[in-house]
Amino acid sequence: MHIESTLTGCKKFSGIRTILLRPAPEITFRPQQLERAMLLVLLPLFSLASVAMALADILGGTDTWFERYQLIPMAGVFLAVWGWCAWTRSAHVSRIRVATLVLGPGIVMERFLIGLWYTAQYGYSAQYLSSMSVWMILASCLFVFLNPGRGAFIAGFSYYVVAVVAFLVFLAVNEHPLREETVQEFLISYVIGAPIFLALVAGFARLRSAYGSALHKADKFESLAMQDALTGLFNRRVFSSSMRRARARQARRRTPVSMVILDIDHFKSVNDSFGHRKGDEVLVKIANILTATMRRTDDVIRWGGEEFAILMEETDAESAGLVCERLRQLIENENMLPGRKVTASFGVAELIAGEDDSSFFNRADAALYDAKDLGRNQVVIRKKRRPSNPLVKPISDMIDSTNFGKPPTDKPDSQA
Repeated sequence: MHIESTLTGCKKFSGIRTILLRPAPEITFRPQQLERAMLLVLLPLFSLASVAMALADILGGTDTWFERYQLIPMAGVFLAVWGWCAWTRSAHVSRIRVATLVLGPGIVMERFLIGLWYTAQYGYSAQYLSSMSVWMILASCLFVFLNPGRGAFIAGFSYYVVAVVAFLVFLAVNEHPLREETVQEFLISYVIGAPIFLALVAGFARLRSAYGSALHKADKFESLAMQDALTGLFNRRVFSSSMRRARARQARRRTPVSMVILDIDHFKSVNDSFGHRKGDEVLVKIANILTATMRRTDDVIRWGGEEFAILMEETDAESAGLVCERLRQLIENENMLPGRKVTASFGVAELIAGEDDSSFFNRADAALYDAKDLGRNQVVIRKKRRPSNPLVKPISDMIDSTNFGKPPTDKPDSQA
């Protein structure tokens, strides 16, 4: 049954019809997008480099079993790992990183050691050690670039030390003459150049880590600034951004937007009788009822004190009133305090095209005070008249006011 209030545009919901809107489960997921993106770029490059090196040796007639039977198949392995990275969730990208560091630097180190072995066995040839120092530097830096944490530099430096030790052993056992340019290339490019590049890449990686940490903290502080510490709901700072989103969706889809303001009845006496700790527990329980009942697209806001606001998209005032009636019953039936029922009053308003945020909120707030004036523990909708004649607008606003036809009185205390 619907009971009309004595105020123009106000309607009280006292029936048992309800709309219960269940939210879909919210899954919070923070992917490691940067690392995944780097691997998606690096792995095809590794595959292309493997094919290019193999074809260059095969076409030049200087190929060995390594180019024919290992390097070309490795290109396919890199593409397989790339497909793994493309189809794997970013949370598991660490496994792909390990596979990349085993395959990429591993095949470079193998090629380098094979070159040293062939040179020691058969004498110097350009195909054995040509340009290997460049690949060794890149492989060393790859450990630092991809590995997170402080162990990255140790991993890259260890790779560098293994190559230097292998070259020193080669120099000690090699009986064939070497070209002076080859020794100088390795000593200057790798023995001296690699630590410099390692230090530069380590510094860049440290800056990248610091930047990522700063972004994470900034997101966390922004989240804390928009979140109520007690209930975990949004706070009133979110209202403006929520309204911008709701207006944009209303303009695109021509759908209604409604706002609900609810206030816990006689909350001050709850704190006085049971203490502020019990009062906080009541606020948390009501916040849980609101979040469990409303849709994921509805913004539930703790406006301040014992007052909450709900912004409901694609919902007209009548449907919002039915949802509020369901919330009112859930709150009333919840056993929150020993020997005492906790109730709440609701005010509902539907957004009118061209109406500013303040007017929209004030209409819902006025409906809340109408509910309190009518005896609390009720749902009241306030509708604003829109006369065709603009000259009638001031009179319509007076009729729509909660103080119309009443003697001047102070606004009721929200904590009364």
